[in-house]
Amino acid sequence: MNRFSPPRAPRPVSTLVATILISLGLAGCVPTLRPSTRAMTATTAARAVRHHHYIEGSQAYQHLARHSTGGARARYTLKAAEALVRAGALQAADQELRRVKPPLSARLAARKEALLAEIDAARSHPARAYGEARKALRHPNLRPRLQAEIRRIEAQVSLSLGHPVRAARDMIARERLLVSRRRLTNNETALWHDLAAVPRMRLRRLYAQAPSRAVRAWARLQIIARRYPPQSQRLRAAVAQWRHRYRKFVPTAAFLRMILGAKGHPRPAPRTVALLLPLSSPFAKAAKAVERGFVAMAKVHPLPGNPAIDIYDIGSNPAAATHYYRRAVRHGAQFIVGPLGAEAVANIADHAHFTVPTLLLGLAKGGPRHDPGRTPVYQFSLARTLEARQAADRASLDGHTRAAILYPDSPFGHRMRRAFARRWRHLGGLVVAQTSYVPGSTGYVRPVEDLLDIAQSRARYDRLRRILGMPIAFTARRRQDVGFIFLVADAPDARLIKPLLDYDHADTLPVYSTSTVFTGRRDPVYDRDLDGITFGDMPWMLVGNGRMGRLRRTLPDAGRYDFTPFARLFAYGADAEGLVARLDRLSLGGGERYNGLTGALSVRRNDVIRRTLVWAEFRKGIPRLLDHFQHDRGLFSPRPHAEGLPGRS
Repeated sequence: MNRFSPPRAPRPVSTLVATILISLGLAGCVPTLRPSTRAMTATTAARAVRHHHYIEGSQAYQHLARHSTGGARARYTLKAAEALVRAGALQAADQELRRVKPPLSARLAARKEALLAEIDAARSHPARAYGEARKALRHPNLRPRLQAEIRRIEAQVSLSLGHPVRAARDMIARERLLVSRRRLTNNETALWHDLAAVPRMRLRRLYAQAPSRAVRAWARLQIIARRYPPQSQRLRAAVAQWRHRYRKFVPTAAFLRMILGAKGHPRPAPRTVALLLPLSSPFAKAAKAVERGFVAMAKVHPLPGNPAIDIYDIGSNPAAATHYYRRAVRHGAQFIVGPLGAEAVANIADHAHFTVPTLLLGLAKGGPRHDPGRTPVYQFSLARTLEARQAADRASLDGHTRAAILYPDSPFGHRMRRAFARRWRHLGGLVVAQTSYVPGSTGYVRPVEDLLDIAQSRARYDRLRRILGMPIAFTARRRQDVGFIFLVADAPDARLIKPLLDYDHADTLPVYSTSTVFTGRRDPVYDRDLDGITFGDMPWMLVGNGRMGRLRRTLPDAGRYDFTPFARLFAYGADAEGLVARLDRLSLGGGERYNGLTGALSVRRNDVIRRTLVWAEFRKGIPRLLDHFQHDRGLFSPRPHAEGLPGRS
């Protein structure tokens, strides 16, 4: 590991949601939907899912299920669960699947088992997921498209278990089930990436001992692509000979163009990875935590080829980020991670000429200035605004429609308010009140009363007392049109605000927040004032067993950051390392996820990494996991000894 230091210097969502809300409003008038209304709502739901508005689509399918019977009810419920899986709302999807009861047709039973397999895979239970997928395939007379989806899940699980060859076999078996040229091309591309992960000697053994001619053909094509330079005449001639030899296998024209060009040539594992961090800046401690997380994961689960890791200290001047990027490329870096810091990311996004694959540790406004058809540039961020959007998703899934927002009067507070409100309105919800407070002060009483309209209640009392001319019994009454509160606050502010909400008769209102309310430490004395707050955070901070428990025991330096303000940054660095070898596969879409320390990670269309949180609620001052799956246990639960963790309560 080398170090380099600087010199010391589509369609409008409002229309979609309105259609769903109109349908919901009409639902109470009749016991079942008329066929025309059902078709219209099914079309609306399908369009929402097609445009990646998964939560809206799931709500429409749930509405259809409530007003259907028999097989139609089960079918719509399964579609709702599938949309929730795509949204990363695994607990809500699991709850939907529990509503699907036997007897079921073979097709519906297989779809339910396939979704259970996908949920298990996303929750880091691959062996169980593989068993569910195999069980689903045993049902007779399944439609080809459903079989293809089950094969995709099998391949995904095989990869997570470290079996790229088995994954490739699953994808080859999937080929014959696909009709659409686009789906065929996507499958061939995914298969190509699976085979690219197979070491050279193992690939040759696979070719020599292939169980079928199809496997042999694909292994041979991968060997050819590794032997000849991309875009060369020799490669074209070898591929032409391959096509003549294996005439039965006719890849799509789009796939052939890809493998003959530079983009489709299997990208070899990088020999050198550069990590750009501000190690000699005011943010040195944060940067050091990211570095240690990255290096720790590289030691426990090294990248393919075990590349050298060169660490560049970009210093305290964000404008120097582009200089160090170019320097890393000149020194032979074949993959670059960083820089870290909003200003440095903005600088490199605006000025760098991206010539090697890059994972930016932050979000660039408007995205990197590069040709998206050439070198891939991904963005991976812990931005709290993304957590605010997921808080809106969570509240919507919990059935709420009317929100009140309490936020600090600061640039951060306004960003969080805007992010939540935009997403909430996108989901069809209403923001009925929003009030700011001065962070770090003691003047929280007035903002809380303004949010809940307590002052108006007192004004009504004063008017009535003057009219009657006598004192009367009075209890202030909060406004009744609020379904829940979204609270933007850090732990010290939240400890003062939540008791005021309870005092002003909002103790029955759900309160949602982000990871800012949790210090990361078990602190039941001070955090008892946070009881009732639901918040999203990364698995590393909340989950105590399974993969998180194993990594907590094996990652070097993990104990150094446990229960400190830098624990999330350590996990961030570890996930950055884990993503390097997986980004090509994740960018193909199709529901692929990497179960990281910071969340379930997937790649959106704009090459931004989506991070799905886990959710907890403060009870008796301790965060307790809300999404209880069979094997999940909270980090602060009373019985973590089975995973080798010390008892913490």
